[in-house]
Amino acid sequence: MKKTAVITGGAGFLGSHLADKLIREDCKVICIDNLITGNLDNIGHLFGNEDFSFIKHDITNFIHVMGPVDYILHFASPASPIDYLQLPIQTLKVGSLGTHKALGLG
Repeated sequence: MKKTAVITGGAGFLGSHLADKLIREDCKVICIDNLITGNLDNIGHLFGNEDFSFIKHDITNFIHVMGPVDYILHFASPASPIDYLQLPIQTLKVGSLGTHKALGLG
C-alpha cells in the first residue's frame, strides 16, 4: 500500500520539487497551499496524476484530509526577505499556527 505524504506549501519551489520526488518514489501526495507565494505553474504537470491532489487552503486554519497520513512535510511559508517584509503577520502565523495545525494531521 502506498504511503501518503501531505506537503504544506506544496506549490512553492521546494514543496513542488519534493512532490515530484515522492511521486517518483511511489507515494501519494496531498499538496496544500493558499497560493500567497506558491504558484500553480510549479505543480501543473502533476494535475491528472492519480497519486497527486491539491487543496487550496490556509493552513493556519483547521486542516482535514481524507484517509491516513504517513508523512507531514511543512514547507508553507513566505520564503524571501521581500515576502517577509510584505507579509510579516502571515509569515509569523504560518510558522506558529501552521505548524500546530499541520502536526494535528498526525
